[in-house]
Amino acid sequence: MKKIYWIMTFVALFLVLAACQPETVEVEVTRVVTETVTESVEVTRVVEGEVVTETIEVTRVVEVPAEVPEEEEVMEPTSLRMAIGGTENSANPYTYRSGYPGWNMLLLQYDSLMQFDTNGVPQPWLATNIETSEDGLTVSLDLRDDVTWHDGEAFTADDVKFTVEYYKEFNHGRWTRNVRNIESVETDGDNRVIFTMTAPTPGFELATLAETPMLPQHVWESVDDPDNHVFEENIGTGPYKMVEMVLDQFYRLEANEDYFAGKPTVDELVFVQFADDAGSLAALRTNAVDMIVTGVGPEQIAILGGVEGIDVAQGPEFATDMINYDIGRAPFNNKDVRQAINLAIDRQDLADTVYLGAASTGSAGWIHPSHSVFNDAVVTEYDPERAMQILDDAGIVDSNDDGIRELDGTPLSFEFIVDGGNSLRLRTAELVSQMLAEIGMEATVQAVETSTWEEAVWPGFDVAQGRNYDMSMWGWSAPVQANAIRVWQLLHSSPDLGFLNLTGFSNERADELSEALTTEVDPEAIAEIMDELQEIIADELPFVLLLYPDGAYAYWSSVYDNWTFMAGQGVFHKLSFLPEEARP
Repeated sequence: MKKIYWIMTFVALFLVLAACQPETVEVEVTRVVTETVTESVEVTRVVEGEVVTETIEVTRVVEVPAEVPEEEEVMEPTSLRMAIGGTENSANPYTYRSGYPGWNMLLLQYDSLMQFDTNGVPQPWLATNIETSEDGLTVSLDLRDDVTWHDGEAFTADDVKFTVEYYKEFNHGRWTRNVRNIESVETDGDNRVIFTMTAPTPGFELATLAETPMLPQHVWESVDDPDNHVFEENIGTGPYKMVEMVLDQFYRLEANEDYFAGKPTVDELVFVQFADDAGSLAALRTNAVDMIVTGVGPEQIAILGGVEGIDVAQGPEFATDMINYDIGRAPFNNKDVRQAINLAIDRQDLADTVYLGAASTGSAGWIHPSHSVFNDAVVTEYDPERAMQILDDAGIVDSNDDGIRELDGTPLSFEFIVDGGNSLRLRTAELVSQMLAEIGMEATVQAVETSTWEEAVWPGFDVAQGRNYDMSMWGWSAPVQANAIRVWQLLHSSPDLGFLNLTGFSNERADELSEALTTEVDPEAIAEIMDELQEIIADELPFVLLLYPDGAYAYWSSVYDNWTFMAGQGVFHKLSFLPEEARP
């Protein structure tokens, strides 16, 4: 078995994923100004029978080319309109929608202690220096001294201490888990923070320091119900301030001119909500929006790329398309059924048909083949004949010749729910349904509203609340796959550790390995744990990973061309709205 050892900072990983920078479209810009000019004009007229020629003065307003310095030929827009696919509620750290683009939109308003660079590697941001003790139990940070909140109050170490303690007191599905290994926080003056850890924490920079938004103590200290509290305004330290929102319609953000990293490149960002990607595409083509935040389908890449003034930025990402099922329900509690489903799916056909080749086929062991901890001993097969043989051997047969097999007298017939606003996943589900029909399973595809789909699979974004579905198309945004040790979050049977375990999977050995992964810092030991976990996933199939889609983002380059592709994240993120010299 080939071993590729774990690189804690993921530098090697992200450099493998070449950042795909959008091409520049040259736009000829002609500007004019008006001037008043006076000219002498000869006129001829007849006076008392004689032809007389006279010269008179005529004043008129004309347009003349403006003198524009070459470097200012293309001006940054004062306002940028972007399409989003769903509500972000009131878009503060306790109300935003989990996943993409919610987190990216949130961090336009708020900052974290570290910031991902374009290679996806955390760099100092609000914190200027991070030191970790040899035993991994003490992390000390020095903070910038020139940062203010949107309301003018200074950002200090007290805000960092408050943020950690607040997330611990008021549970949030993402932030609370990011700070769970911090035992205590101490401050040393206004600009130094010391974290004492309960145990060494792999990925501490990636999750806790680079993902987690800081909260202003003077705003949040009186809030004791953050899930339902209505703020008059969102106060962060970020490059943009939320100045207007009409839920289910739009959000408007204005540039924070006092931003410590430099004035943002666009004065105003307007996020317009659309019910589906068809609406977003129509708005882009008619220039009603300048960019589609959530990306475009592969069939649109060549079409939109052929429109003068529109570019499509493409690049590899770690987002996932996958099948989830309630593993506690029949027939999915039967391992033979899960193995048959996995073998029946032609992943290459899905990649070619749905994504027109702009996707990588999924590994049955979850981890992307380009990842530094990928276990190349895990083989992902397409073998419908073997799938049918497994079912036959288990006595799961079609006894009445209706095309559907029965398990303990019950037909293998179930509902397959999909987010109706995602046409690519809907098409994927339809093809998967056809593939399963070939081996005697009836998966009835049901397109439902986004909120209905989320509530069925992940009620309240809290796995402790259970689940209410048979089978579902699902997917995780890039950070879950990129930070590979987070796999324990999808596997552990305890809701406290397995807070992304949406299938109810429970396996004693997976629990043991997952717990070890939360504290292990030795690269060789981590690689061995990751190898075994991938083998367990490929064998037990708590979910079926289908594809890793590429990212494709369409925008009017003739309006704004400062987008920068971040490995694993695409082009919609904080750095795309900062001058190049301000980026980490």
